Amino acid sequence: MRAFLRIILLIPLGLIAAIASAIFIYLAAFGFTGNDIWDGPNGEIPVILAPVFILLVEISRYALLPFLAGIVVAEIFALRSAILWSLFGGAIGLGLHLLANSTEFAALPPVAAGLVAGFAYWVIAGHGSGRSVSGRAVSGPADQSTSPGPE
Repeated sequence: MRAFLRIILLIPLGLIAAIASAIFIYLAAFGFTGNDIWDGPNGEIPVILAPVFILLVEISRYALLPFLAGIVVAEIFALRSAILWSLFGGAIGLGLHLLANSTEFAALPPVAAGLVAGFAYWVIAGHGSGRSVSGRAVSGPADQSTSPGPE
């Protein structure tokens, strides 16, 4: 039951937190301030919504599959390190930057967004990776009596 709840609840919440934190860090790297966020021209839709939707689509399109592969590997091997998750997210961010094949943009925003996204996932769901699997794998035979038997 715990594994089912983990798959249905914690892992999707961790993914949502990772994507939201990556979007926040990425937008902060490009200098969106409080005034820019809420002041749309002539009372139109706020300026921040277009980049958020674009980033949401692009992150979901390119980074979600490698991140899901990392989740599967972490669940199988019970990898629970915050540093591992942060480095994994940073590697995905660097991979996305290299995939863009552009030298116009700095590599720091996608790498920083990946580092924070990996850490955000670890906070929500990564710290318990493989807990239900490793609990079953380690369990041995039932407790044996320590009293001496008849001789």
